[in-house]
Amino acid sequence: MNERKNIKPDVSLYVSTGVNIQRLYDVAPEIHSYGLVKQLAQLLLPLKKVKSLEFIGEEAQQLINTISKRQESQRMDWADVAMVRSYVDSWTGRLKEISKGWIVSCPQTHINAGKLVEGPKAFLSDEEFNMLEPLEIHGLTEAASSLLFDNFTSAEFVALRTAESLLKKWYEKKTGKKLRRTTWGAVLEKLNREFPNERERPKELLLLDYLRERRNEIAHAEAVSNSVQASTTFLNVISLCQTLYFK
Repeated sequence: MNERKNIKPDVSLYVSTGVNIQRLYDVAPEIHSYGLVKQLAQLLLPLKKVKSLEFIGEEAQQLINTISKRQESQRMDWADVAMVRSYVDSWTGRLKEISKGWIVSCPQTHINAGKLVEGPKAFLSDEEFNMLEPLEIHGLTEAASSLLFDNFTSAEFVALRTAESLLKKWYEKKTGKKLRRTTWGAVLEKLNREFPNERERPKELLLLDYLRERRNEIAHAEAVSNSVQASTTFLNVISLCQTLYFK
């Protein structure tokens, strides 16, 4: 069985879905052909891979299977028009219920929102992305999602935690020393003690002072990140991924 992939759709997909569903509903008997209905239904098939909208794509496939038994050039009859409209009525009703849980966001982040929707893969090459651990991918994905909803403190917190994971992995590989499980931020402190002189630090640690400073500031309960701080930290962690890939 093929694994279903849930794609994050953008607004244009929702708009086009509504337009195509309405065009199906407007099909008239003895005017429009079965071929046209098939073409319109095919436009909905990509929804089979879209989270929460899979049912439209799957039922559009059922509709195609049914009308494929007719000649494409043949005009629609009343019974089949009624069948098409019953599908549309069902989709419309379910969409109204589903959309009650949808939230529209206008991100204030300075990072391209389209790339944030795609997640860390939009910022990294395949090779850079593949070197990440599952938890690091999860962290960057969560940080990107938080930026989209203006949860800047959460975004920065998770991004910094991901940076510490990356640096821990780098440190253990470079020194051969195993770091025990430590408290949040301890990895950055350990690296700072190992390389106290900024000029003598490996280039992989050029961001160390910035990351340490942001970690120390955000650790305070009263700390609140703004858009610039969260966006900068996220992009710095992306830069760290790119730097460490070459090592």
